[in-house]
Amino acid sequence: MLQRLTAEAVAAGLDMFSRTSGTPEVRRLALLDNIPGLIDYYSDGSSALALDHYETQRELAGATSAFVPQIVENDRTVKTRRAIAWAAEPLLIDPEDVLSVSSRMGELIQLEVARPYRDATMVNQQNDPYAIGWRRITSGGCKLCQMLADRGAVYKQATATFATHPNCHCIAEAVFRGGESGPEASVMQYKASTKSKSPAQRASLRDYLEANY
Repeated sequence: MLQRLTAEAVAAGLDMFSRTSGTPEVRRLALLDNIPGLIDYYSDGSSALALDHYETQRELAGATSAFVPQIVENDRTVKTRRAIAWAAEPLLIDPEDVLSVSSRMGELIQLEVARPYRDATMVNQQNDPYAIGWRRITSGGCKLCQMLADRGAVYKQATATFATHPNCHCIAEAVFRGGESGPEASVMQYKASTKSKSPAQRASLRDYLEANY
């Protein structure tokens, strides 16, 4: 469902871009004026999907305590506008380079619309006494995604972030007491999920992925 929603959002955004006209600066301004609203609209749907899935998984696990998952509000206005300006940048170099802009814009919209789903799951499970962590559900993906989701690994430490790449369709799913769960994430899986990595850590991770995946 999330993949279908993000695909619809990307299609709507690219259609919006195709309808812009004028100088590169005017087209960029049109994107800055309109794409944030489109992302907000589809992000609401993404959050709603996450909460529905959360409640369903909690019920299947037989949770006996009451908990109402909440929408997670993250103000990403500044970061989104910077990303839109980056996506439109090729127009300033070559006004005919719509393919580069479309590619960048698609990546941006997909990432931003998928983000609320993951954030809602991860934040709510931290606040839910019946939850023990979250796991990554991959749609295939790259070696990194496969490794992070391997063996149904459960991330219990709050320091674990949801590592993504362009057009990543993985989701976070809460894990509850009484439900099916895999082992806690390994040391390497935790390291790979950290937000910032040193060059040595990135090299070690690449070697590990090449050797095992």
